[in-house]
Amino acid sequence: MAGSEEQTPGQVEIRLLGGVTATVAGDTVDLGPPKSRTLLAALALACGETLLVSRLVDLVWGEGPPRTAEKTLQTYVMQLRGALGSAAVQRSGAGYRLTVDSRCVDAVRFEERLACGDIDGAHAEWAGPPLAGLEAPGLAPQVARLTERWMEATEARVARLVETDPRDAIAVLRGLTAEHPFREELWALLMTALYRAGRQAEALSAYQTARERFVDELGVEPGPRLQQVEAMILDHDDRLRPVPAGVAPAAAPGAPPSASLPTITAPLLGRHRELAEVEKSLQSSRVVTVTGPGGIGKTHLALTVATRAETSYPDGAHLVDLSDRGPDADVARAVLDALALPEAPGRQPVETVVGALRRRQTLLVLDNCEHLANSAATTCRALTDRCPGVQILATSREPLAIGAEQLVPLPPLDPAGAGTELFAQRALAVDPHFDLAAWQGDVTEICRRLDGVPLAIELAAARSRALTPPQMLDRLQDRLRLLVGGRRDRVERHRTLRATLDWSYDLLNPAEQATFGRLSTFSAPFDLDAAERVAVDVDLDPVDVDDLVGSLVDRSLLTVTTGPRGERRYRMLETIRHYAAETLSNSGARQEAQRRHADWCLSEVQQIHQLLTGPDEVAGVERLENLWPELRTAVERALVTCHPQDVVDLVEPVAGEVLLRSRQEIGDWAERVLDASAGDPELTVFGLVWTAHRHALAQTPDAYDRLVQDHSEPEDPLVRHGRAFAHEDWEALLDLVPAAEAERRRRGQPFLAELMETDILAAYLNLGRFPELEALAPVLTQRYRTHGPPTLLNWTLMLHGYGAAFQGDHDRADRLFEDAARVEVPARTHTPTTAVSARVAFRRGDTHTAYMQLLHHVEDLLDTGNMQGVGVAAIELVRMMHLADRLDEVARLVRYLEASPLLESPYFRGLVSDAITASNPAQVAEISDDLAAAEYMVELLEAVVRSTAAPGGAARSDGDDSST
Repeated sequence: MAGSEEQTPGQVEIRLLGGVTATVAGDTVDLGPPKSRTLLAALALACGETLLVSRLVDLVWGEGPPRTAEKTLQTYVMQLRGALGSAAVQRSGAGYRLTVDSRCVDAVRFEERLACGDIDGAHAEWAGPPLAGLEAPGLAPQVARLTERWMEATEARVARLVETDPRDAIAVLRGLTAEHPFREELWALLMTALYRAGRQAEALSAYQTARERFVDELGVEPGPRLQQVEAMILDHDDRLRPVPAGVAPAAAPGAPPSASLPTITAPLLGRHRELAEVEKSLQSSRVVTVTGPGGIGKTHLALTVATRAETSYPDGAHLVDLSDRGPDADVARAVLDALALPEAPGRQPVETVVGALRRRQTLLVLDNCEHLANSAATTCRALTDRCPGVQILATSREPLAIGAEQLVPLPPLDPAGAGTELFAQRALAVDPHFDLAAWQGDVTEICRRLDGVPLAIELAAARSRALTPPQMLDRLQDRLRLLVGGRRDRVERHRTLRATLDWSYDLLNPAEQATFGRLSTFSAPFDLDAAERVAVDVDLDPVDVDDLVGSLVDRSLLTVTTGPRGERRYRMLETIRHYAAETLSNSGARQEAQRRHADWCLSEVQQIHQLLTGPDEVAGVERLENLWPELRTAVERALVTCHPQDVVDLVEPVAGEVLLRSRQEIGDWAERVLDASAGDPELTVFGLVWTAHRHALAQTPDAYDRLVQDHSEPEDPLVRHGRAFAHEDWEALLDLVPAAEAERRRRGQPFLAELMETDILAAYLNLGRFPELEALAPVLTQRYRTHGPPTLLNWTLMLHGYGAAFQGDHDRADRLFEDAARVEVPARTHTPTTAVSARVAFRRGDTHTAYMQLLHHVEDLLDTGNMQGVGVAAIELVRMMHLADRLDEVARLVRYLEASPLLESPYFRGLVSDAITASNPAQVAEISDDLAAAEYMVELLEAVVRSTAAPGGAARSDGDDSST
């Protein structure tokens, strides 16, 4: 099979069950080494969802990946493209996705069949353990999930056999209980089958065998399920009789959790009616909002619905968690973050979201909308109006109040049914000896007094290790205000939850209460070091805080999560965090706690700055990504409390990221500092400098000029430099850089000063001052190769390479470009590496690879909003197409380039002068701007890639054309 051929989804079949293999048009293909097969498994299990490169590294290598992991990953991607077809694995932003139809993956079909209740069909798909033969610790959770789904399917299948032929089921179940001795459901089914076969004594003996296993090997008694079956056998309960003919047996397990949604670790209890109502509403409504008070279980229901429905959406389902966003946050920006999509400079986040989702068929779960109702409504309205394939499932304490919305109110749990079951489940988790049978009446009364609110029930059950149910009732009688009779509205149910939290809070000692309040300053998961920085005081040392965090975890006031590198992190549930913040405010300690949080953030960004400016830049970018929600929170607090200087202190150590990797929020914050500057010269300089970089990337210098006029341009070298940078005025930059660089060094900002030296190289290149470029570039190359950061080394080599190419030394240019391509830079870094690699591939005759690489580069420009690079990419494409005798297809790009300021440079113009002479661009439609040009190039390159991949259709250059 020719690996370079383009494959359609129907030709590819991927098997993950029983081992990782693939066929193309029925022929088995070579997937390469084990890590390459692990990569395929990770992408296939994501069902078409884009996985970030950093996430793929974690999944493929687990802990301790090699330093070259990201580069090696690219090699594996190329191997998979060679095996499955060049379009099978596509670059998307800072990650990759598998474009093969998810139904061509056996594990996906297995889960889809389960979701549809086709247990026999799912059983037929199962060929053995998932990923058999591979050591893939990073995929262990997915393997465990699939294995669990298989066991659930097996239990459902054998349950059906117990209904129809209990005697035959006995032999099957004896084998299964021997192989899986700690699965209670299998023992329960064996006991039922024996009883129905008239073998009551053996059924009770099976219970004793199971109990001995559990007690001897696990140290626990059988759970409520087995105890209930034993009691039913002893009572000859009618429910143990076979199901009459014509009555459907037990339903298949629900849809499996998806890799693109959080794994649901607990069953959804008592919500069958609401589950069906939400699913029915999604069939007829574009926006479905699950409403109810805090802690009622809205998120759990929404995630269950999304997990069951995910495979029916070609582009999957995505969770957008709004709980860590402040009251002034933009929901559209949260959607971008959840989809790992960057903002586009000069465009509102909602416009970027609409552009990204216009052609997608996906389900968005907007979770915790109540504090952002207006922004959520605006985003939902834009998506429903302009993205026909997008559906929205929202959770909120109040309606979003838009026309397309269908409301599904979520009532409390039945205290005597699901409420009691939930309490027992959580109580057994903290006390394996909890005996529901002994306390059932009291437990039901507790659930009734807690109004059936799941979070309140869980918090109460968490105290089972210290208090008996009667003792809990006494405390609830004293502390909880319950309304008797009549209809309880939403606010009153919220008060019931507040009373439960009051009660839980009162059980804490003073040190626990103080720590609980202080930790509410975090808006996202935090680690133990962060907790210590915020919670330590004169009465509490770090060891005390460590113990107190553990105590809060035990009391279910903190939950434990896993960080991106497997580290333990802690988080407060949303309702608990708001309650804790109120206690902090009431104690008069809020300002001090928030100051400590800001100080911790400042310490973190200062450490990250050291990484970003040295050889460990990749690690610095990763740490900044993890810190970003907390940095956003600290900055927002400083802006709201009118402390713009605090914003400067927090942001300036990482401000270069707006230029290096399109951190557009930095530009937003800079403009807000500018608005709050009140004429303060230092604040004005900060605001104007960093908004200049944002406008430079967006290619909107006129908008920057208006901003400068509004705030009276100060006589400051940094601002003058920023304005020249926004206008790409190379002559002015050469004049202004020395003073601006000196000012940065005077301020103790050597990295920002060094960043300006790349401006000098760029100016030399654009002005054709090649002797100066040749003198400076080797000096900077040696500096950055020795001391870092990698991004500036990459940029220097790239500019040097372009200088060699402009002077006609193409062999030396290729060597410099290849040297630059070997530099490992962080994800989303602005670099023309892929474009120049395409240039080198084209010169060597591999045109298909050249077009593919150029396509990926333009997609990256769109993903990062880097409009500065669009003109250079257009030049590369026009030159390639001209040499391939396909100039007519890029006539619109030629017209776009003729109007571009980039061609004011005679050296860039010289690259396409022959193409301009040979074409007639005046006869074609004009391209309006850089964004439209980039989008046009993506469409054109996709068609060219398909044409060059077809047999006999590869356009190749005639040898090594030195003019390229």
